[in-house]
Amino acid sequence: MRRTVVMRLAAALILTMIFSASAFAQSANGSISGIVTDGSGGVVPGVTVTATNRATGAVRTAVSNETGSFTIAALPAGQYDVVSELSGFKSYRLSGATVNVGSALSLKIPMVVGLTESVTVTAEAPLVETARSQISAIVNEKMIENLPTNGRNFIDFVLTTPGVVKDVRAGDISFAGQRGTLNSLVVDGANNDNTFFGQSLGRTGSGRAPYQFSQDAVKEFQVNSNAYSAEYGRAGGAVINVITKSGTNQWHGTGFYFLRDKKYNANDYINKINNRVKGPYHFDQYGFSLGGPIVHDKHFFFTNYDGQRNSIPNLVVLGVPKGGYATDPDTQAGLVKIRALADSYTRGQNQDVFLLKTDSELSMKNHLSLRYNRQKFVGRNFESGGTTIAEQHSGDSLVNTDTFSGSLSSTITNSLFNEFRGQYAKDQEPGKANTTMPEAVINDGGVRILTIGRNFFSPRETTIKRNQIADTATFLFGNHTVKGGFDYNHDNILNFFPGNFSGSYTFNSIADFNNGKPSRFLQAFAGPGTTGPITHPNIKETAVFAQDEWHLTSSLTLNGGLRYDRQGIEQPKVRNPDAQLLAAGIDTKVVPIDDNNVGVRLGFAFNPAARPNTVIRGGYGTFYGRTPAIMIGTAHSNNGINVQTLTFTGASIPAYPTIFPSIPTGTAAGKPTIIVFDKDFHSPKVQQASAGIEQGLWNDFSVAVNYQYVKGEDLPRSTDINLGTPTLVPLQIVGGPIVMVKRFGTDRPFTNFGRIIQFQSSAHSKYNGLTLDLNKRFSNSWQARLAYTYSTVKDDKPDATAVVPGGDDFKFAEDPQNLRGDYTYGDNDVRHRVVLSGVWAPDYARGLQNGILRGIVGGWSFSGIASYQTGQPYTPAIVGDLNNDGNNSNDRAPGLKRNSFRLPNQFSLDPRLSKEIPLSRGLRLQLIAEAFNITNRSNVNGVRTTFYAFDATKKTLTPLTTFGSPTSSSGPRIVQLAAKILF
Repeated sequence: MRRTVVMRLAAALILTMIFSASAFAQSANGSISGIVTDGSGGVVPGVTVTATNRATGAVRTAVSNETGSFTIAALPAGQYDVVSELSGFKSYRLSGATVNVGSALSLKIPMVVGLTESVTVTAEAPLVETARSQISAIVNEKMIENLPTNGRNFIDFVLTTPGVVKDVRAGDISFAGQRGTLNSLVVDGANNDNTFFGQSLGRTGSGRAPYQFSQDAVKEFQVNSNAYSAEYGRAGGAVINVITKSGTNQWHGTGFYFLRDKKYNANDYINKINNRVKGPYHFDQYGFSLGGPIVHDKHFFFTNYDGQRNSIPNLVVLGVPKGGYATDPDTQAGLVKIRALADSYTRGQNQDVFLLKTDSELSMKNHLSLRYNRQKFVGRNFESGGTTIAEQHSGDSLVNTDTFSGSLSSTITNSLFNEFRGQYAKDQEPGKANTTMPEAVINDGGVRILTIGRNFFSPRETTIKRNQIADTATFLFGNHTVKGGFDYNHDNILNFFPGNFSGSYTFNSIADFNNGKPSRFLQAFAGPGTTGPITHPNIKETAVFAQDEWHLTSSLTLNGGLRYDRQGIEQPKVRNPDAQLLAAGIDTKVVPIDDNNVGVRLGFAFNPAARPNTVIRGGYGTFYGRTPAIMIGTAHSNNGINVQTLTFTGASIPAYPTIFPSIPTGTAAGKPTIIVFDKDFHSPKVQQASAGIEQGLWNDFSVAVNYQYVKGEDLPRSTDINLGTPTLVPLQIVGGPIVMVKRFGTDRPFTNFGRIIQFQSSAHSKYNGLTLDLNKRFSNSWQARLAYTYSTVKDDKPDATAVVPGGDDFKFAEDPQNLRGDYTYGDNDVRHRVVLSGVWAPDYARGLQNGILRGIVGGWSFSGIASYQTGQPYTPAIVGDLNNDGNNSNDRAPGLKRNSFRLPNQFSLDPRLSKEIPLSRGLRLQLIAEAFNITNRSNVNGVRTTFYAFDATKKTLTPLTTFGSPTSSSGPRIVQLAAKILF
């Protein structure tokens, strides 16, 4: 019954789209709209409004209708001259009106009766978007080109906007406290998400590839962070809408070289407290861009190349057991073997990025844009790393992405517009191995000495091939702008993850390693007749939406819309036939598909007539995120049939370093850990609401104060549902009292399995935030933004990436039978965050007559980012499986709550100084010096979180004096030097 209702609703949305038409579903364009009035305030129909792009000469026209309303849709971002004309009225001219990506420039045009030959009226562009109801922010071209960024990943500039912090998962960004997997990145109107890992294509910023698109190729982007319209979807967090640069009628180009090196940097705080010297550090980045006309006013091109060659040290330091190394011959001989494998090594980030884009004015009513982007990254020794990781345990991480997208924007009539988009994308991410030797973990006295041999999951590969097609339109009638569209996204995914297929040995002492006497051996095998570690968690995403922007009066705009999202999921091929599983309704051959994801969007924008630069806005919406395919693929293979992982001890262990070619005859498989989906699993659902006021202050200043509320429901998590009977057990805190601790028995209800990890949609979150956004648009040689956020986020530990038993165990809630016991301040809770960013290019030299003095004084530019935030929380943890649930990484100290401690506050000042020197006609040399964390603040972002050491035999908890001591920082002072040629 429910499915029938949903399908009928979907059909209704499609019909609405077809017969009503609409605007921009994740469009790379903007628009100009407004109302034309006469001197008495009455509306004026029949006015011809013409917008001319200053850079390309492209002309678009509209005619005001019977209500005086007009819209010029599907405009590429840029500056426009807008002229309004009607016989009997003076023409009205607006010079240099800026259209931003995804934004609607709303104008109120007053026509004055008079001869058409009269002097043109000139006005300034409005400071605020008077019809926008959602919370969004623009990072424009001037900020992207002039602000410093460590690594030159343009996405880092999102952190200059309100309500944003770095996610605890490296490379991700958290909006309103939500996890980064709930965000979506759109580039030139095309989906740029890696649907497997829940990040962007290329997984940029995650410690591997530094960026997918060159900073020099990005024009601007829009950050939609709360209550955005039905145009945007597939996200419960934010939608970041990016456009790349295009060619114009003028030739423009750059050549650049950036350098970072050890000799310019300070030593890292962590090195200092550990008495270590600075390690090797060298980054080179270079490239060029070129754009111009192919045919003047008609066809244009832009191309860009960006290369990076970086080296990063990996210092190897052998672990030392308490009391030092034993002096017996076997230990000393073993140390000789280990030290031969323990040389420090270099990790590299070598990348090439290439972009080519063409834009064509096919006619006054049709604009065609085509863009190809290629990324090739080699992360040398990036498969694994750390102070106790040997080079042979690593391997090269490769990333190869190709994206080809196109859009055709058409003006069909004065009231009907259409935009067609298509994309092909390929994201190939293999990982190599440095050796064929099996993994060997060498411990001594409970301390990790060194890990050698092949990484347990290498070699691997994850490849996504995407086909996307979408069509949207805009239809105007009366004072309504009706929107609708569809978007279809099909990802074919190959995932090869051979965890432990090459074997893993564990040695309890250095002497045992010397004598070839491992204590344990682990090896995985492909189940007969299965694909083993190879899965195809393909995804088909379908979305339709309809939206109406109703200009109820000249001061009040109402927005209402519906969006339907469906994520089709490739079903597993293998069913585990275990009778207990089937009796409990657990079917490893089924991944639930959520068919009823209908999101409502409501919003208003009120612009009081007496205060033309004031907007009061608010909105509400329900949003649905996607389920990352890494969860789906894990459930495909970890069903107890596809992959069979066996543990060998005693005499059954093979002679090191051999591995078994197949499961040894007569070997009894142990109880496997399997991963299944809850039959009631739903897509993540997020409710967003906001209310605020934006006020224009003077000509170029605006200030916005907004309250944001975000409630997450049906958020994903991983939970063990195969637990024994719990009992309370007394434990002695050494030097303290006896505490009662809940421990699970060994009587697991599903007797043929160890852990049964179930993917559930049972997690929750709640965010309350107050933001201040003070903007000064560029004028009088400077531009700035001050963004302040006061917020709290509480959750019960949602995480869509807890998919590897053992490796991801720290992401689980502590007590699977009391999930709400983890409800407290979330991992991304940052109480205060303030960011000041700006660009100042003083023009004092213009009036100087002395050429030498003018050359010395002129051409300087100053910019920078200053950021401060309070520390994120962390949990006092336990070494050992305190509650006996089979998870050694998620138990916390008795009597203390999750996230009951805070990291130190963070502050960074990143200045930039540049000098531009004219060389010849139009050719300039720009010299740049910039620094990150110039004050060399320690900025500790990681500490030792182990509060107690747990001894299960003695039933004791021993406090550790190392708790809270620093382990990592966000980096020392880093200086970057650069030179650019511009024309």
